[in-house]
Amino acid sequence: MIGTNVYISQETQESLIKAAALKQISVEELASSILKESIPEKLGQISYDSENQGKFATNPLVKMQPYAYLADPNEPVISPDDWEMNQNLEENNL
Repeated sequence: MIGTNVYISQETQESLIKAAALKQISVEELASSILKESIPEKLGQISYDSENQGKFATNPLVKMQPYAYLADPNEPVISPDDWEMNQNLEENNL
């Protein structure tokens, strides 16, 4: 059960008190029963089933496994040929 504060007007409070007195139940019990009936009625048209999931963007990575780094840590990331080519370009630009 969730406890919460609900703010209602003074007029509604008085009506709730009178109705609870007529039914000979507590105001809290009456308010709970009213909410129990009206929430599904008001929010019943909102369904969170699979047909509505198509309306929202889905994460394309949901069913994928985490990336595994398969390179050998002892191998250089840049091949020696590329490294030399880059070094030569830097030296020529200086």
